Amino acid sequence: MTTATVTLRSRSRVGDAVRSEWTKLWTVRSSGLNILSALILTGLLGLQFGLGTAYDMDHPEPGQAVGPQPVGEFGISAVLILQVIVAAFALLTVTSEYATGSIRSTLQWTPVRRNVVQAKAGVLTPVLFAYGLVMATVAALAGGLLAGRWADWDARTLVIDLLSVAFYLTAAGLFALGIAWIIRSTAGTLTAAFLLLMVLPLMLGQSGLRWLVWIAALLPGGAGQNFLTNTTDPISPTLSVVVLLAWVAAALVLGSRILSRRDA
Repeated sequence: MTTATVTLRSRSRVGDAVRSEWTKLWTVRSSGLNILSALILTGLLGLQFGLGTAYDMDHPEPGQAVGPQPVGEFGISAVLILQVIVAAFALLTVTSEYATGSIRSTLQWTPVRRNVVQAKAGVLTPVLFAYGLVMATVAALAGGLLAGRWADWDARTLVIDLLSVAFYLTAAGLFALGIAWIIRSTAGTLTAAFLLLMVLPLMLGQSGLRWLVWIAALLPGGAGQNFLTNTTDPISPTLSVVVLLAWVAAALVLGSRILSRRDA
């Protein structure tokens, strides 16, 4: 009887924490501004990619292959550039509380600290998925319209591309959430996310040294890029998903342990 009571209370507290985190997420002005700016930039990038594709296909260089481009690739290209904005959306749910000191109140309301990490991750997961889905759709539509006759609107390919982007941005956001619990400051966490999701994979992946290319593929951003672009070198898209999820799990678990042991 005691065990059942404790279990019900624990679930109730997690549910209360989830409701609290949902309310906090949408009452902070930065959340709306982040989404609005991301959608505007995504649309502009989509237009740029679509226009560039149309021009390149209408004016091909000697030996260049010419043919329609799946519109979902416009979404993938835009997201790989703007993914840090989504990471910032996720990490601010943690670092803003440390900046204002409201983390103390949060931990008082939810004494079991791992429940706080679980609640934030639980709230962010569907939000990030929807966020990524909308971003990819905006870029795909904008790019496809400007690409004109060079746009391939195959429905199956488009759906796969959109869902792939949504999955990756969810994972990238949860990874940023995890390291936010470790670093705590907005500037530090954003820098770490920027390096691991974009800068290091890009730099190392272009290296002529094979072992640096492998390191790039095993970083969260490199694994995500390989997955989105369906690259098989040096690792397959399936293995890339495993690597990406391992980074997410490690960041959240380590963040939860550090939160449990460190003073707020």
